[in-house]
Amino acid sequence: MVTRGQVKNGVVLLANGVRLPEGQEVTVLSPDESPTIAPPHGIVEIEPVSLGAPLRPITVEDDLLGDMLEDRS
Repeated sequence: MVTRGQVKNGVVLLANGVRLPEGQEVTVLSPDESPTIAPPHGIVEIEPVSLGAPLRPITVEDDLLGDMLEDRS
């Protein structure tokens, strides 16, 4: 059987209500490192990415949002 759990006050608590008989021999495997939580970051920390040169100059004909909203009231 493989099940997960956590240590609380020095006792291993098994997940999903799994119970083992008293005296049951078990082997506990623990990850080498505790999971780390990445520090918070903001959008200004994201490196810019170049998409290359534009294929042609942008004009008013490229206003797709305006076209989509044109007939809405």
